[in-house]
Amino acid sequence: MSGRIVGQSAREAESHRLLAGANAAALATLVPVALHQLGVVDHLPDPPKSVFDSDRITDSSIAHPFGIPDALLGIASYGTTLLLIRSASRSHAVRRFLGVKLLLDGGAAAFNATRQVVRFGKVCSWCMGTAAATAVMVYAGRQLIAGVFAGERGDR
Repeated sequence: MSGRIVGQSAREAESHRLLAGANAAALATLVPVALHQLGVVDHLPDPPKSVFDSDRITDSSIAHPFGIPDALLGIASYGTTLLLIRSASRSHAVRRFLGVKLLLDGGAAAFNATRQVVRFGKVCSWCMGTAAATAVMVYAGRQLIAGVFAGERGDR
């Protein structure tokens, strides 16, 4: 099964692959953070620049909303996005919902990146990897997002 929608252009298929790949990258950056937040890994290595402080940021109270490690919430969220990506080829309604989900993912990533800079004056390198992958997802899904604002109906 190719996962392509009937009538889908090569450009749309490429965007779909980029979206799935960027989602996998976001998940991959969240796994080490989750392992650290759960105490399985003692230290998250950072690039050798003073702007990074992944351990302090991921151990902070803001990284544990409701007492839950935010990386676990992120894995659940990006896992849901992955399921939507996989299902989008079968339903216009799912494609529309995926567009909304991409907007939410992009907004949350931008908020969290900004909050790190404002609150800590530093950033988590792993979290910035997630934010960068999310930016690629938003770019790859820009037609899906545009469909949300264009008021496309799911019954075509």
